[in-house]
Amino acid sequence: MTAKKPTGFRRGSSHAKITLIDHAIGGIIEALEAKGILDNTWIIYSSDHGEMAGDHRLSHKGVFYDMAVRVPLVVRPPGGQAGWISEGLMDCLNITATILDVAGAESLEDSDGVSFVSQVLAGPDADGAQKGKDAVFSEVDGFTMVFDGQYKLVVESASEKPVEMYDCQNDPCELNNVFEDPVLESVRRDLIDTHLRGINIWNYA
Repeated sequence: MTAKKPTGFRRGSSHAKITLIDHAIGGIIEALEAKGILDNTWIIYSSDHGEMAGDHRLSHKGVFYDMAVRVPLVVRPPGGQAGWISEGLMDCLNITATILDVAGAESLEDSDGVSFVSQVLAGPDADGAQKGKDAVFSEVDGFTMVFDGQYKLVVESASEKPVEMYDCQNDPCELNNVFEDPVLESVRRDLIDTHLRGINIWNYA
């Protein structure tokens, strides 16, 4: 692989930023190859947030729509492997646990993070290939989000009062806010009681 220098940058352009990142990753891979350690290196690429980029007529982050909170997680184990996709829910705590596992370091005390080293190495046909966390979380400006793979619920952090809810399987564009739908009251209550009550949200933000 030969990293090409980015051209045609415009200030504030998301496309320019993506080009810059692609160029930088190419440079890192070239350096690993040159040192002869690419096949002894785990490559884990992720991000802290997305950007709305015009979706829902919004431009930046600070909301809980998928464009802002569903971030990339790309993993290449030593030696590489054929690409495959897992739909399991992951978060930054899992990434931390994985890096510590790869380094042979002790796991963090009282952390909910789970290493996905064995999951990646086992490949797409293993029983746990699509397994992830039961739910993932985010928090911003006094509001907390929990997502269990189907329902995304947003509550006021202090009062746990629901303000947004989306059925992301049947409404993937998150256009129908069903936080007041009486039919889903038991779902809302279960998300709060099972996943939100008593957690330290700052572990997940």
